[in-house]
Amino acid sequence: MHGGLELARPKRRKLRWWWLVLLGMAVFLGTLPRLAAALPAGISRADEALAGFFVPRYTRRLTALQQQNAELHSRLAQAETALAENDALRSLLGCERVPGSWQPARVVRCLPQGVTLACRGAMGAAVLDPQGRWAGRVTAVYEDGTCFATLAGQAEDAEAGLAGNCAGLLDIRDGWVLTSLPADSGLAAGTVVTTPEGLWLGTLAEAPTPAADGLTAAAPLTDTADLGSTVFFVEN
Repeated sequence: MHGGLELARPKRRKLRWWWLVLLGMAVFLGTLPRLAAALPAGISRADEALAGFFVPRYTRRLTALQQQNAELHSRLAQAETALAENDALRSLLGCERVPGSWQPARVVRCLPQGVTLACRGAMGAAVLDPQGRWAGRVTAVYEDGTCFATLAGQAEDAEAGLAGNCAGLLDIRDGWVLTSLPADSGLAAGTVVTTPEGLWLGTLAEAPTPAADGLTAAAPLTDTADLGSTVFFVEN
């Protein structure tokens, strides 16, 4: 000490400043959820503003594309439901989907015996209409990448048709008719008729009627191929 007593200076109390700091942190933490919720919306609005500036009508186009995408997803779901129902019906009728791949072919020329198709088909390959019903077979293949399909009823040899445990022959001179069935076949209307490899020919429109000789029977078919189609499907 120099020339007398020196009193110690009182220390400043900083307690009140700590309370202010703690209060500020509490307020900040309380508003943090609101800031977090508002931040994505703000970023989204900023993105829309920038996109509208650099690409005019961007937001409108994006909205239209999103609506189209939602519509396509809805159609896809409906198509999947329809395919499931179709497979269930085929299973119920005993006409399972035939395995294999098929190529679409546009008709480029029509003749009385058949059609020229814009595809390379193999000799004897089956030809289906757009609904998957048997319509004929490939009987000629050309070097220009086309082939000729002889349609149902135009071939020299009649196509065989299987109905239940019975076999018959297809005749379409007076409409699609399955002939040469056993007279006592016992088949009923609605029986599915297929080719030997399992391709759809149609269904019996009515029970077979015995022929004049009493040994065979015949029945008209329904749900048969559209031979006037402009597109067919050829087996690969």
